[in-house]
Amino acid sequence: MPFIKELNKDFFIRDNKIILTEEYVSKNRWKFKKITGSRFSSILGTSEWSSDVKSWAIMVGIFKDKMDETLSIVGNTVEPKVKDFAEEILNKKYISYSPAKIQWDIFKDNMIFGGIPDGEPINENNTLDYPNSRMLEIKTTSIDSLVYRKIDNTLMMQKDYNNVPLVKEKNGGLKKWFNEYNEITISEDYCMQLSLYLYLRNVEKGLFVIAFLEPKDYAQPKSFVPSKQNIKFVELDLNRSSFEDKIIYATNWYEKHIKGCISPDINSRDLKWLKEEGLI
Repeated sequence: MPFIKELNKDFFIRDNKIILTEEYVSKNRWKFKKITGSRFSSILGTSEWSSDVKSWAIMVGIFKDKMDETLSIVGNTVEPKVKDFAEEILNKKYISYSPAKIQWDIFKDNMIFGGIPDGEPINENNTLDYPNSRMLEIKTTSIDSLVYRKIDNTLMMQKDYNNVPLVKEKNGGLKKWFNEYNEITISEDYCMQLSLYLYLRNVEKGLFVIAFLEPKDYAQPKSFVPSKQNIKFVELDLNRSSFEDKIIYATNWYEKHIKGCISPDINSRDLKWLKEEGLI
């Protein structure tokens, strides 16, 4: 089960909070994780997918989230193709980082915030080309709404005998990306992710590159060919002054909950998650 540490030994639940034991903290504090782009919106309380309690549990190392292996494989296979396509269209070179080589963090000098941008612009001297060019954030998504089933508390993509995902609704996946005027809208989760990395680089201009995949692309991601039909570009400009409030909030959250070794208050959403994990 994803809770990889033991209740009432490594942590306990009291007064509607999860509290780490002194012994666990003394042995593991040095391994506590930073606030990354993918965790940022959950800490702000605006995430569709996760709560700040769950992010806290991941950051202090008592819970390990699981991901559908298909999505991981597709992302690792398709995203480099998308980056190459963006370089061609934009006539710009971007550097991408090997997570293992940089220990999953490019912002080593920041003790609270970290993570890895998908692509950073470089010039002919192979140095970062800010503020002349935009930072890339690459997303892959299905044009269709696909069938998922919860297995061991993880949503798993369901497929046919040819390994092609089952479709729940044709073009249903596009509904969360396009508004009534057929304009692309970027979710709060994704905007906060890119905005954090822009803030940490002290730049203001970012660019989402979104790959819209068909079911066959999940079965054969190596065969995916980026084109102007299946790749869309959306610019994001960071208002740094207004973003400061979010940074201050997240910094205070980190000081209180990560350094303090005590979770935020457990809400009804968290209770359902903890029950599913068999913790309560």
